Amino acid sequence: MMDACPSLLAHYQQILILSENMLLMARQSEWDNLVYIEEKYVHAVAKISELNAKQEDPLSGATQDEITMVLRQLLDNEKEINQLLQTRLNQLRNLIGQSNRQQKINSTYHKFSDRASMLPGEIKK
Repeated sequence: MMDACPSLLAHYQQILILSENMLLMARQSEWDNLVYIEEKYVHAVAKISELNAKQEDPLSGATQDEITMVLRQLLDNEKEINQLLQTRLNQLRNLIGQSNRQQKINSTYHKFSDRASMLPGEIKK
């Protein structure tokens, strides 16, 4: 029990550090770095399953409390990261919408710019 508990707690704390780094990257709009750290985060979370499976003895109350605090912080970080990602997604949707509108305007303009005047009553030769 003494070897596994500190290892399990230390792993949760490492996950928290990754989560805090992800949050920092999201706050700074460093999306590529966020994705890079998220890959490490996912692997670290998967490792928790292995460590829990190896855990034979029950965790002490103090260790459970510390892990609970880490999990709460992870959830808080996740919530804020998701909010920041949603904001970014909305920004990207707006940019795509603007781009699509601009393409339509350009396409319409080019249709008319290739022709002679299209005013009513004009005779084309």
